[in-house]
Amino acid sequence: MCSEHPAFSAPITPSAHDALWQWAQQAYGLSGGWQTLWLRGCPLGRINPQWAERIAKDWHGSASASSDGLFLEADSWLALGDGLQHMASEWKRLGLLHGWRDERFDVCGEDGQVLFALERAAFRPFGLMSHAVHLNGLACIDGQWRFWIGRRSPHKAVDPDKLDNLVGGGISSGEAVEAAILRESEEEAGLSPQQLAGMRPSNRIHSLRPVARGLHNEILHIFDVVLAPDVRPENLDGEVAGFECLTPPQLVEAMLGGQMMADAQLVTLDAFRRYGLLAPQHPLTRYLADISRPAAV
Repeated sequence: MCSEHPAFSAPITPSAHDALWQWAQQAYGLSGGWQTLWLRGCPLGRINPQWAERIAKDWHGSASASSDGLFLEADSWLALGDGLQHMASEWKRLGLLHGWRDERFDVCGEDGQVLFALERAAFRPFGLMSHAVHLNGLACIDGQWRFWIGRRSPHKAVDPDKLDNLVGGGISSGEAVEAAILRESEEEAGLSPQQLAGMRPSNRIHSLRPVARGLHNEILHIFDVVLAPDVRPENLDGEVAGFECLTPPQLVEAMLGGQMMADAQLVTLDAFRRYGLLAPQHPLTRYLADISRPAAV
């Protein structure tokens, strides 16, 4: 028999804590020769030496480099955005930039104001901060609280066949967070607003990790929802192969086996922290708290 609200009897094992903390240390954070990318005087990106050299070579406007990083200038934010978009298009034409989606994300200043929009595939080379939504879906199945987990399509360009959260996706230019989570929930899991009536924003975490195309620098807006036992997620957009409803021990086994995509694992561990499945004083728990930001309401 499940409690009224999701609850779990005990934390995961000490050895699982240690192994997952080791994974987080290896997967996240920065080390080595990363430089700050300054756009019109604002420190908005982080770039590795290879992309720094390419950007300095291909930028058509004013550029300068110092020990503080690489500085790009333009007459306006619109002009700067157009220049970056043009440069990224040239990289795509030359085969230097892969994963082009014809979808733009917003680039925001430190105060959250939108400065310009840019092709999402270009965010990683420039190390610019993007935003995404993730949904933890919980349900009481066979008397146990479980997590609904998606399995990515084998045809996905990134992390095919890997386990994912119930819902996850980027926030497009001009799109509100709430609109993005509702859109992704319908497309990826076939969930209606009525089925998501109890959904709530639970946290935001900063995901920062080197990837093949540069730097993944993203704020993950995390939502939780308890689904009725008779609700079965069903993918509509072809991006998810299917869904499984897993207990925490099953999820831990999948994580330790490398079966889950990185940010989905981070989001799941954040839920573990909030639901008492992680020991409060363990370094993994403290790390997850450190990268947390207050959830938008």
